[in-house]
Amino acid sequence: MNNEVQTKKPSEMNPGDLPDGRAFEDEFTRGFLQSTNETRPGYYPFLSGTGKYEMDFPFDATIDEHGYALKDKDYEGLFIGVDAGEIKSSIRLNFSSLHEKGREDTILDMINHQFNDELLFDEFTSRGSNLYLSYFQDDETYFGYAGYLQNEAESGGIRILYESECILGKEECAGIIAEAKDMMKQQIESIQFIGESNESK
Repeated sequence: MNNEVQTKKPSEMNPGDLPDGRAFEDEFTRGFLQSTNETRPGYYPFLSGTGKYEMDFPFDATIDEHGYALKDKDYEGLFIGVDAGEIKSSIRLNFSSLHEKGREDTILDMINHQFNDELLFDEFTSRGSNLYLSYFQDDETYFGYAGYLQNEAESGGIRILYESECILGKEECAGIIAEAKDMMKQQIESIQFIGESNESK
C-alpha cells in the first residue's frame, strides 16, 4: 500500500485495499472511519458525525443506518452492533451539546431508573472529561455497562449503554465474560471529546 492510498479515508479507498472486517465492508459505517491504521489491535479511528467526539471502533462492528440520528452539531444518536463470535453486543451512544457540567446527577438518575434504580456509578476523570460508569449483569450470559461522559471543558455529554450476551453455555461463558468486561471498558474509555479548535472540518 503506497503513501497516497494511506492518506485517504477508508470511504475514499478501493475496497480491495481495505482491511478485513465488517466495519470496512459496510458502506455507512465506513464513512465514520478516519484511517486504516489501527488505534490498537482490532480497532480503528472513528469520528462522530457532529465532529464533537472520537473513539476506537471495533473492526467487527457496524453502525445501523436506520437507527442513526443527527442534528447539526447538537445531537447524535447511534446504534452499533458488534459480532465477536461468542459475544454479541450492542452499543448505544446519545450525544447532546445541551448537557452542561453540573447536571450529571439528573442524567444518571434518568439512566438508573431504566434499571430499576439498581446501578451504582464509579467516577473516572480523564482527558478533560468525567466518566460515570456502572457494570450490570442479569444472569450468567447477559451483562454490560451503562454510563455517562461529561465534557469538562465545554458543554456536551454522551449517554452510553453497552449490552452484551454470551451465546455459549453458562460454564463456558464465565471466563469469556471476565475478559469481555475489560475490552468493553477500554472501548468506552476510548471515547474522547474534541475541542472546538481541533474539530475536523
